[in-house]
Amino acid sequence: MAGQCPVRHDLNMFDSAFVADPYATCPAMQESPVFWSSDLECYVVTRYDEVQAVLTDHARFSNAATNVPVTPINPEAQRVLDEAEVWFRPNLTNADAPRHTMVRRWVADAMRPRRIRALEPGVRAWAAARVEEMVTLGTADVYEHLCFPLPAITGFTLIGFPEADVEQLKSWCDRRVVLTYGRAAGAEQVEVAENVAAFWRYTNEFVKSRLEEPKDDLTSDLIEHHLEEPEEFSLRDVAAVLFGLSIAAHETTTNLMTNGIRQLLTHREQWEALMADPSLIGNAIEECLRFDGPVIGWRRRATEDVEVAGTVIPQDSVVLMLLYSANHDPRRFDGAEAFDITRPDARSHLTFGKGTHFCSGAPMARMEMRVVLENLIEKAPGMRLVEDQVLDFVPNISQRGPRGLLVDFAPDRAPALA
Repeated sequence: MAGQCPVRHDLNMFDSAFVADPYATCPAMQESPVFWSSDLECYVVTRYDEVQAVLTDHARFSNAATNVPVTPINPEAQRVLDEAEVWFRPNLTNADAPRHTMVRRWVADAMRPRRIRALEPGVRAWAAARVEEMVTLGTADVYEHLCFPLPAITGFTLIGFPEADVEQLKSWCDRRVVLTYGRAAGAEQVEVAENVAAFWRYTNEFVKSRLEEPKDDLTSDLIEHHLEEPEEFSLRDVAAVLFGLSIAAHETTTNLMTNGIRQLLTHREQWEALMADPSLIGNAIEECLRFDGPVIGWRRRATEDVEVAGTVIPQDSVVLMLLYSANHDPRRFDGAEAFDITRPDARSHLTFGKGTHFCSGAPMARMEMRVVLENLIEKAPGMRLVEDQVLDFVPNISQRGPRGLLVDFAPDRAPALA
């Protein structure tokens, strides 16, 4: 069991108070750099130096635990997945070297800067139109109108999915996170499994269509690697990579945007500073990633007995890294609890990971967030959060962002006359 390791019974990442504000738990969590969680039945790492050490020790901490469901999938939901033949060989987030090295290199090649730059004009035009629409509405949900659809459209365009299919694909991706990182049960598991199965079938059929008719997109690039190494990298592997990238491009960037806009408007002086000096946008994005990042936790599995901060983590144990706590570690960041877009070391956050598993989609996420902020500064400088709104978060151990954020885009506009 845990041996001499401290044991905590108060880390309930599904509790409503934690879901509403995980950062309030940081001082308590950071009392021990490593502890055993009785609720999650895993070792938890809380401080910056130790989290960074686990992230970069790829020999002794495997990615095998990354996508293992927190809650066992029930028989009915499993049957839905089995009938669709949903099966993934480790490729990216759940793979180790040498396979991860090979697939990551191929994905990086396909996501080369030229292709990301080519996406930006479309992202900018779409974001500008949506911001103008929200300004016209006066009050709008930035999650619904901007933060949820934009990353999906951008990511799916990179992959090559047809624009006509985007709405359907977005609906299939919705709440997929609860099946892996949450505590969905019963009918909700079955519903999410049905969406996963539908998306998986679609992705496999799309890969086959690109095999027959390649185009200038990420999917066609990956198929080229399949043709070079058909046994090592099958068409099913191509589909699995696309499946994983779609949620990374969608869910994570949506959370980055929604969390970031919320924090900038909550800390009004920071929004004012950003409008006064838009050159701070790049650093503001990094502080958003640090202060209220889209990913709050990530898992590894120990490949051998490993000592971390004086605690021996036994071989095969699951390790949960609390990224949100590491990013708020006062040992690493001065005034860690302050949201400061001029923070000189903001980019040192661990939200995108570290080392060979650093997020492949980070450049695209940063580009999308930059474009959104530039548009908001230009077209909606006076926008403010609607007061007293209750935010809805999906309880899970990894992804975090509100599923709705009401913003008043014309707070000084006089009411229309009847």
